[in-house]
Formats: sequence, structure tokens, C-alpha cells
Amino acid sequence: MADRIWYGSEWQASRPLKIVHVGDFFFSLKKKAPCQFSVGGKLSNGLIRNGHHVIDFSYRDVARSSGWFGSRRMGRRHLFRALKEFLAFSAPDILLLGHGYMIPPSVIDEIRQQQPGMTVVQWNIDALFVEANAKDFAARHQVVDASFISTAGPIVRQLIGDKGHVGYLPNPVDRSVERGRAFALAYPEADIFYSCGNPARLRTICGRDWDMNEFCETLEERLPPSVRFAYAGVRGQPYVSGAAYASLLEQTAMGLNISRRADYYLYSSDRLAQMIGNGQLVFMERQTGFDRIFSDQEMAFFSSLDELVELIGQYHSAPEYRKDVARAGWQRYYALFNECAVADYIIGQTLGTLPEEAHAWRYLVNL
Repeated sequence: MADRIWYGSEWQASRPLKIVHVGDFFFSLKKKAPCQFSVGGKLSNGLIRNGHHVIDFSYRDVARSSGWFGSRRMGRRHLFRALKEFLAFSAPDILLLGHGYMIPPSVIDEIRQQQPGMTVVQWNIDALFVEANAKDFAARHQVVDASFISTAGPIVRQLIGDKGHVGYLPNPVDRSVERGRAFALAYPEADIFYSCGNPARLRTICGRDWDMNEFCETLEERLPPSVRFAYAGVRGQPYVSGAAYASLLEQTAMGLNISRRADYYLYSSDRLAQMIGNGQLVFMERQTGFDRIFSDQEMAFFSSLDELVELIGQYHSAPEYRKDVARAGWQRYYALFNECAVADYIIGQTLGTLPEEAHAWRYLVNL
């Protein structure tokens, strides 16, 4: 199971694994679910393209299909029973659990007793500075073989303790999903993209807490009037998903990647992959630590509002330079964190089969 055969830019195992992947994918029974860029879907794509047999188990939809009035909470018992029965029937090598918490540690424990030869792995892209997320991730870590989280640094071990394997989970890109090439557009429809589900929830940017309506208004006031903004969910614009959201990503030259905090090492929402994967030049705080992996010729890093304003103005006035930097960031992100590479890393890190030189970025994550 440890042998790997190299095929160009893909990683293929000499012996395919059977993997039941429990999570959210590209379809959901929930209306207007923002699933087009699902991390679960991209990871399954990567695993399949690496040669594994992957069975997607959409846990929320299984629960909704049996709950009264489509309530997933009321369908939990059916979900637990259906998952146990399917695992007994399919006998996978690996149970891969996505970041939802509907399947609690007690049920995972029961599944492990039922399938003693099966490896259990969890992945999670929720922010650890949200107390409920951190608590749930730590609790599930105690009953799985390996955990992967989109935060790095000592804070992860402080949270989960010394037990078990843990790895950093980069937000993956997938060329079949992130299809835009904003750096190639001669005339993009807008200059700066920003999307926010709840602008009133404060975000700490360069040491100051901001309502994002205020922050965006401040940027608008300080930048030349020729800078065009593409907003979703902020400044009076509706929050969008699906094709409308994809169009904003594909048709906007640059993007603001602003999470609620920047002081959790290498944490970012999955919007980072969506923006850079569609060819935008991405602006993000230097404090995130991504400048240890990407250079200033690949992303636009800032440490103050003044620096952000200056950088946006520079790139806006030099579109050819902006295109070159955006293309370089796009190329490097795809080289490091495409769906096949991230899938290979998860499997190899879990099973202890990664060659020393594989995925060299992992030596920077301090886990």
C-alpha cells in the first residue's frame, strides 16, 4: 500500500484503496446551498484521480431525507443507522469524515468497534478560534486515527493534546472546479472582489476590529474612483452562490482574502482557493504566515491599511504587472495544493508512506 507510481503531475497508488467519504459535496438537498466549490467534492475528485475507489456519503442529505419536514436534526438516528449499515456492507479501507459534526465521537467509537480493520480520518476547515469548532474538532480527534485541519502551528497540539496524528489541510484547488483565468482577461468586469456572509460580525484587520461595511467604505474612499468593486453580501449587495458567485470570481481581477482573524498560523477560509484558483491576484495579511510559502511576486501581502491601499493602487495602475503576479500565484498554488496533491498528502500522512521529499511545504507548518 505504500508504493506510489508517478504520472506527470498526479499521484497514483500502486494498490487503490476503498474510501467512504462522509461530507458535503457538489449537490445538496438544501436549496441554494453554496456547494459549487465544496472542499469535500474537490478532495473526492483528487482521491479518484489518484486511483482510489471513493464512495461519497452525503450525511446531511441522508439525514434530511428521513427527517420530518426535511429536518436533518430529526433525521440523525436514521443517519447513524444508515452509515453503520453501509460501512458493514462495503468494508472500506478508510472512513474519511468531513468537517460536519452530526456524527459525534460516540457513534465513531461504535463504528470502529464494528469495523476494527478500518482507518478513520477526519478533516476540518472550520476556524479554531471559534470555541464550538475547536471543542468538536478536539473531541473527534480522540477517536480517529488522524486529523487534518486548515490551521497550523502549536495552537493545534495545545488544543488536541499529544495523542494521534495531525496534519495541516491546505484549501485545495481543482481546475475542473475553479475554471476562471482572471489574469488572462484583457478587460475584467471589476477590479476588487470581496464576499462576506455577515458584515456586521467584526473582523480583526491589522490589529483593529472592523465592521466590513465600514472597512469596504474606507477602502473606496481612499482608492481612486476608477477602482471598481465586486461585492457579495456587503455594501448593500446580496450574498450570492452558485453560478452568480462563480461569475464574480472569474470576472474580477483581484480579491481580498480577509478572514475573521489573521493571527492563527496559515488559517484561511476556503475562499482563498476559490479566488486564486480562478486567477485573481489575492491580497491577504502578512500575519497569516502565508508569506512563508508564497512570495510577494505571487500574492499581495500587507501589514497595515495604508500598505493595502498602496498595493491596490499600484496593481490597479499596472495591469500587466498585476497579471504576471496573479498568474505566478495561480501557478504555484496549483502546483502545491491541487486536489490530487492534497489527497495524496492526506493518505500518505495518515498511513506513514510519504517520501521525505514529498510535499515539502509540510515542514513549515509546525505541527
